[in-house]
Amino acid sequence: MKKMLCVFGFAFAVLYVFSFEGKAQLSIQAIDAAGDSITKGFNAASSFPCSNADQEQFNWLTSDTHGANFCGSGNENVFSFLERLECDLNTNILARNPNSAASGARMLSDFVNQSNSIKTYLTAQSGQKLAAVFLGHNDNCSGNLTKTNASCSSADLDPDNYCRTKPPSFEREFRKGLDVLMSVSSTRIGVVAPVRVSQLCNFGSKSNCQIGGNCQFLWGVTNICGSLTRDCSPTRITDSFTTMRAYREILKRVTAEYAAIPEGGTSPVVIIGGEMVGGAVKAPGTDFIYSDAPWFYKFNADQLSCCDCFHPSGIGQDQLAKLLKNGLSCTRLQPCCRDTGDDLADGKCTRTEVKRVYYRGLL
Repeated sequence: MKKMLCVFGFAFAVLYVFSFEGKAQLSIQAIDAAGDSITKGFNAASSFPCSNADQEQFNWLTSDTHGANFCGSGNENVFSFLERLECDLNTNILARNPNSAASGARMLSDFVNQSNSIKTYLTAQSGQKLAAVFLGHNDNCSGNLTKTNASCSSADLDPDNYCRTKPPSFEREFRKGLDVLMSVSSTRIGVVAPVRVSQLCNFGSKSNCQIGGNCQFLWGVTNICGSLTRDCSPTRITDSFTTMRAYREILKRVTAEYAAIPEGGTSPVVIIGGEMVGGAVKAPGTDFIYSDAPWFYKFNADQLSCCDCFHPSGIGQDQLAKLLKNGLSCTRLQPCCRDTGDDLADGKCTRTEVKRVYYRGLL
C-alpha cells in the first residue's frame, strides 16, 4: 500500500510540474532580449549581395513573420522562439516584441544598459514575461590579433589573452545586469550559454558569398574574430575555447545562485572585478533558468552565413530557436559536443556525445 501511495505521489508531482511549466509557457505575453548580433539576425539571409547589417526578421527569438499561419515559419523559413509559442497558443502574443540586443554587444560594456532597456519595456507589460540573455561571443572575439600585449584599452581586458574580457570583469557585469532584471515582477530570466565560437575553425574551407574564395580567405581579409580565425592555429583554438568555457561556467554558476534566491530576498553581495556588487531585491513571480543547449550543439556548415562565415544563417537561426524552445537531446543521430578536458578537441567539437543526454531550453 505504501509503495502504491509513493508511486501515485510521484506521478502527481510529475503531473504538477508539467502543468505548472506548461502554464508558464502559455501565459508569456511579452519577450525581450539582451544579446549581440546573433540575436539581431546579422547577415542571416546568407546570400549575395550581402546586407552586412541586422536582419531582425531572421532572428531566433522575436522574429514574427508567419502572419495568421501560427504554426508556419514565414517566408524567411526561421520558425522563431516567439512563433513557436504562438503556435502553441494558436494566437498572437499580446504585446509588441522589441529586441534590446545590439550587434557588437559585449557582456562587459553593454549588458547593464540592455538590462535597463528590458526593464523599462517589461515593467509596462502585464502577464508572464521572458527576458533572454545571450552574450559573451564578442567578449571573446573583439580581442587583438596578438596573444600578449604591453597593455589593453581597459583594466578589464587581459593583456596576456588577446585583450579579451577578463572572467572576473565578465562576472561583475553579469551580476549587475541580473540585479536589474530580477527587479521586474513575473519574469522568467533565461540565461543562454554561448556557442563554442572555436567551432568556426571547422568551416575554413566553406565557400563565402561575399568576396569569393573560402571562409579562411574571407577571415584573413576582414579580420572577423581575428584572435581566433587569423589562422585557426591549435593555440588560437585552445585559447578561444578556454576563454569561452570560463564565461560559460560563470553564467551557469551565477544563474544557479540567483535562481536560489527566494522572492523578496536579495542577491549576494560580493567583491568581484574590483567592485562590490549585489544587494538587489528579487521581485514576486520572477525566476531564473539556464540553458546549456547552444554550448553542446554541434553546428554544421549550412548553419553558418556564407556572407561573413561567422553569424548563423537562417538555417542556424531556426536551429537556435528550436534548441531554446525545445531543448537539445543528444543521440546517435544527433551527436553533441563533449567536454573531455582536451581544449583543442573540445573547441572544434571533434569528440562527441552519443549517449541520451538532454539539455533544456528556456521553458
